[in-house]
Amino acid sequence: MFGPAAARRHARAIRDAFAEEASITQIDRIPAEPGGREKVLQAQYVHLPASDHASAGVLVVEQDITEAIAQRERNERLLEQLADTLLAIVDRRDSYAAHQSARVAEVACALATEMSLDDVSVDTVDKSARLMNIGKVLVPRQILMKTGALSDEESEKVRRALSAGVELLAEVEFAGPVVETLRQTRAHFDGTGEPAGLRGDDILMTARIVAVANAFVGMVSPRAHRPGMSFDEAISVLLDEAGARYDLAVIGALINRLENRGGRTAWAGFSSPPPGIQGLVG
Repeated sequence: MFGPAAARRHARAIRDAFAEEASITQIDRIPAEPGGREKVLQAQYVHLPASDHASAGVLVVEQDITEAIAQRERNERLLEQLADTLLAIVDRRDSYAAHQSARVAEVACALATEMSLDDVSVDTVDKSARLMNIGKVLVPRQILMKTGALSDEESEKVRRALSAGVELLAEVEFAGPVVETLRQTRAHFDGTGEPAGLRGDDILMTARIVAVANAFVGMVSPRAHRPGMSFDEAISVLLDEAGARYDLAVIGALINRLENRGGRTAWAGFSSPPPGIQGLVG
């Protein structure tokens, strides 16, 4: 029915559907033929149990989803371009924040991989980290570049702007829960953060990861008014807050990345000011 090439694609899934007595979905990319283009085919293998009138079987339903996949990939490229454009705007207004976003994304993706999250969750962590400071486009530049501590009023302006920045993204269709992750990054593991009462495992794992990555990068990176902490000092602060503000499991993944997977070497540059930034107060 399918021909030799297609039969080879289907054979394993059919055997698995029989063995597991369950339905299986498989997506295959078929290389382009001369003058053609790559095809993306989705097949469903539906296990049909034996009955009084028929032996057990597998129903194979195959669809050509090439156009749908191509549209999704176009949308993903547009989202990447959107993120890059928004970060460029932040970069022009607050070089520290823009570089922190890229660094937080790097650390957060490493932690998500360390904790064996699926591809969509890793992508959610990446986009959330890169976009978390977008609200700073709404903050007056004199506040962003202030070299001393912010007043309570100025801190509240920044907080409101960051929240408003999240809502600017509310209508964007991401593959994963990017907007909800951003809304939950200020949630504390013990339930004392925002949104109020959200606690423990009810906080998205993606948000817990971004929160730890953001805190770590923020502590070890220099700012206009202070140098950065050492990695050990930052880890000590995080451990002091474990179970209260942060998830100990995520902190554990960070420690493992630093000590056993080359994190100290890979992130050593975080202690240096972003390119073009001078005048750090020591």
